[in-house]
Amino acid sequence: MTFSMLDNSAVGLVAILLYAASAWLLYRSVAHSSGDYDNTEHAAATTGTPSSIWLLALSATLIHAMMLIGSTLGPTGLNFSFFNSLSVTAWLAVVLTLLLNMGKPVINLGLFLFPMAAAALALSLFFASRSSGTVASGMQWHVLTSVIAYALLTISSGQALLVSLQDKRLKARNTGGILRALPPLKTMEAVLFQLLLSSFVFLSLSLATGFIFLDDLFAQRLVHKTTLSLVAWLLMTILLIGHLRWGWRGQKAAGFTLGAFVSLLLGYFGSKFVIELLLSPS
Repeated sequence: MTFSMLDNSAVGLVAILLYAASAWLLYRSVAHSSGDYDNTEHAAATTGTPSSIWLLALSATLIHAMMLIGSTLGPTGLNFSFFNSLSVTAWLAVVLTLLLNMGKPVINLGLFLFPMAAAALALSLFFASRSSGTVASGMQWHVLTSVIAYALLTISSGQALLVSLQDKRLKARNTGGILRALPPLKTMEAVLFQLLLSSFVFLSLSLATGFIFLDDLFAQRLVHKTTLSLVAWLLMTILLIGHLRWGWRGQKAAGFTLGAFVSLLLGYFGSKFVIELLLSPS
């Protein structure tokens, strides 16, 4: 291992530790939260997150971004190999969450997203030697919209898990624990559908640019990715229509969201894992 690789790993380790520290402080903040969260306290709560959590997470994303610039920007184009794609998606999900938290109560999603970003960065560092997947210039818009869609749907799935947990506990009249740190269920569901709509828009753009820039989106190496991505798009379409026409929410909304997330996860990362790591020569 060269000195530069060791130096790169040391910088990456700092970001991983910062993510871990952010997740731990956020967990402690949620675990020790007291008092009810109501609509009149919304403005205060969205800015009331301890500044140390936000600053630690922001510092982690800045270092993570520097790592990504070095690993994804190459002389022949963007390197969106399996592990780089995983790292970029996790990083973008955290960045979007930190930005969204300025106006919406989503910082608790860091309980899922901070450890996920740390793990994705660790994997990209450990398997750096296997990172090769240059994207042609015409495909970069497709890849960009895809990554944004995956990141937004990742955030949506985390929000869906919290909505599901909150809905179950409220029905069981168990209002203690994490529920004290969450906004009202109505607010949580409103945020979920706003995230879903954004995810739907970017996934639609991703599919559209795929049809434009790819000669055959249903070629043998792409058929699973395309099919599962369309399944995710269809699930999101059904949920959004169901919400608008029949008021679907709660467990049903969470189920459709998580179904779309799993479908898209298998479609993109599952396909890349098989093609790049199982079928390609080591």
